[in-house]
Amino acid sequence: MKRTRREFLTAAAGAGLGLAFPHLAAGTEQVADVATFVTEPSFRVPTLSVLKLANPSAGALFVTTLTGPGQRGPMILDNAGKLVWFKKTKNVAINFRRQIYKGRPVLTWWEGTISDIGTGEGEGVIVDSTYKEIARVRAGNGFAADVHELLITPENTALITIYNSKTVDLTALGGPAAHPTFDSIVQEIDIATGKVLFEWHSLDHVGIEDSWSPILSPFDYFHINSIDVDLDGNLLVSARNTWGVYKLDRKSGAVIWRLGSKSTDFELGPGVQFMYQHDARAHPDGTITLYDDGAGDASHQSRAIRIGLSMADRRAVLLQEFLHPNPITAVAMGNAQFLSNGNVVVGWGTAPFVTEFGPLGDVRFDATFDGDAWNYRAFRNTWTAKPAHPPSIAVKRRGTGAAVYASFNGSTETAYWSVLGGAARNALKPLAVTKRNGFETAISVRNAPTHIAVRALDAHKRPIATSRVV
Repeated sequence: MKRTRREFLTAAAGAGLGLAFPHLAAGTEQVADVATFVTEPSFRVPTLSVLKLANPSAGALFVTTLTGPGQRGPMILDNAGKLVWFKKTKNVAINFRRQIYKGRPVLTWWEGTISDIGTGEGEGVIVDSTYKEIARVRAGNGFAADVHELLITPENTALITIYNSKTVDLTALGGPAAHPTFDSIVQEIDIATGKVLFEWHSLDHVGIEDSWSPILSPFDYFHINSIDVDLDGNLLVSARNTWGVYKLDRKSGAVIWRLGSKSTDFELGPGVQFMYQHDARAHPDGTITLYDDGAGDASHQSRAIRIGLSMADRRAVLLQEFLHPNPITAVAMGNAQFLSNGNVVVGWGTAPFVTEFGPLGDVRFDATFDGDAWNYRAFRNTWTAKPAHPPSIAVKRRGTGAAVYASFNGSTETAYWSVLGGAARNALKPLAVTKRNGFETAISVRNAPTHIAVRALDAHKRPIATSRVV
């Protein structure tokens, strides 16, 4: 049954409550679309079922779920849909991805609460390759950072979205003379100091008459949902409810051009028209890509598209289109990550799928969130990490033997596990070496000694880290 945008947003807000799930059977099996682990007994991790795997790009998947079974929090998954890293969060975690900060790879996400109309109040989180938090990104000038964007720039600043309600005269639209209306705001924040370097307000630059949204309370006429940096350093902003992408002068805030809205500056060629879009991005070849949600029904399929812009005659041309082999009509959210090798990773938003296409549109990877969970954006990136915390161990003794369980949440280099044992805690010796088998590996030990630990080994069987002794 199709769900309306408001129903979706209400569900997403409820997801932020961090609902507790009853204890499920121990082990790594999936129970009720949730993965549980002996070594991490508090985890109830949402699961992803891989439907097709045919030579996808290198790297892992970076996702979060907003609805559905399990806990909320950022997840890294491998190509089999198996967990690499998970962090439980108290509130909603969204827009999880790898970025570069101060020349080094980091992980970022937004964390906070979401209202029933899709706006958020929270802050950005940045962790390093040991999963230690190194920074928080907060809005300035008395505002709270919204859910939709957290983009780190080469200047080590962050571009974020903000929603602020103001009273606006809507009589031009047949509405009341004084009505609560969202002003969509862009801020550029210096991450190290928190200083606001740039601030832009939609109500100062884009008229309410551009909106396709009904007059609700508040009236979300613009609905900013992505920010990007164009080749010349100016900004690209996507506004869902005007069906528009706007190029902004990064100094003055003036609108340089509009694409797709009622007041578009470009003639749209066949197939270019997009609706309720997300994730507008600029590329080195001068093209623009975005995720076109469509109308939310079969009249216009959701898709990822690449658009060519001719500045000379102000024409926009559809260059590429990527549609799911089974027609998808998302109600909201979604993204299109165009990779440097020509592949395209699409997160389908309220449709519970993640798909990677080859340059010609062939499906290289396709997966679905179990329990029909929804995910705001999906990314594929390479990631190397050595957690600051030690590996986890659990032991279940069976007579003179034992089943030893080992995991190392977030480790990307663990290839083998060594079981150590002995009569004394300070005199452990290797008992067995086993190849890593997913997030959690079970190892059978005969004649198990009194004290046992596990050691993570890399592909050359060199030690990485050792667990506590049990």
